[in-house]
Amino acid sequence: MLLFLLLCLITAGLIIEVIQKRVLKIKDPDIKELWAELESEKWYEELISDPKLKEWVLLDKQNGLLKDPYYVRKIIESEGHREGFINYIKNKAK
Repeated sequence: MLLFLLLCLITAGLIIEVIQKRVLKIKDPDIKELWAELESEKWYEELISDPKLKEWVLLDKQNGLLKDPYYVRKIIESEGHREGFINYIKNKAK
C-alpha cells in the first residue's frame, strides 16, 4: 500500500515537471545571467573588494552556494538572505 502511494507521488511529480517544461515552457534560470546581475549589485562590489573575501566568493561560484541559481536569485532579492551570505563568506575567510 505504501509502495503504491510512493509510486503515485513520483508519477505525479514527473507529470508536473513535464507539463512545466514542455507545455508551459518554464525554463530554469540561467546562472550566468544571475551572476552578471549579482556583480552589478553595490553590496557585492564592496564584498569582493577585499582580496580574501573575493577568493572565497570565486570558490563558491565554482562549487558552493553561488552555483545554485535559486539561491543566487534569493540573495539578490532578499536582504535577509544577502546578510546571511555575507556573514557566511566572512566566517569562511577567517
